[in-house]
Amino acid sequence: MSRAFVFVFALAGCTGTTGSGLVTFTAQAGGPADVNGPLEFDTGAGYHVSLQGAALHLGAVYLNMSAPSSGGPEEPCVLPGIYVGEAFGGIDLDLLSPALIPFPLPGAGTANPAVEAEVWLTGGDINATDDPTPIFVAAGTASQGGISLPFAATVTIGANRQIAATNPAMPGANPICRQRIVSPIPVSLTLSEGGTLDVRVDPRGMFNAIDFASVSPVNGTYVIPDETGGVGGALLKGVAANSGVYRFTFNPKQ
Repeated sequence: MSRAFVFVFALAGCTGTTGSGLVTFTAQAGGPADVNGPLEFDTGAGYHVSLQGAALHLGAVYLNMSAPSSGGPEEPCVLPGIYVGEAFGGIDLDLLSPALIPFPLPGAGTANPAVEAEVWLTGGDINATDDPTPIFVAAGTASQGGISLPFAATVTIGANRQIAATNPAMPGANPICRQRIVSPIPVSLTLSEGGTLDVRVDPRGMFNAIDFASVSPVNGTYVIPDETGGVGGALLKGVAANSGVYRFTFNPKQ
């Protein structure tokens, strides 16, 4: 099932129950508004990072009228009936630039309050078994105790991130789509016709749990492995953090 079909189905369901009108809007995304060039910051793991490059591939964003339930059974990745906004098409962002890049297609939704957002980190089908798209690429230097460690990282979310099922009776308990969806991201906004949805992505929050010294250097560069466990898994959790990384705002048409 394609993303567009899922959204149309969900949107029709929302409209049928609320009566709210359909709206179209412009969606755009970029790095933090206060950053323009190399970025320096301190992490929760005690490193001072000088980030020289950071790029993110953003596949889609969704706005939801209700937040996923907690404490109950695991829900599917796609939840028909709760979506009130969508923008997709895939864009590549320079996270060290404040410039906002527009999505290639207009966003669509309904004029219902959104309380939660999703970011889809995918190069295509959210359910594809494999996806070689570089979702996040970064390079810089991490310093601690007078020692500087040049690092590089590439994050993909394909077969390399698949979590093996631990219960033979539930082979689909850990679908790969869950690794690709950042959720729930709290928001409080209502779409309106002709407005603009801005998504800001801050790379500083992605590195908080990274222990750079635990990475083995390759030709003098500490390359964070593109894998599920260890430091590679910690970086993916940072890229997919639902707090401190992704910020949504909506500006109505003036």
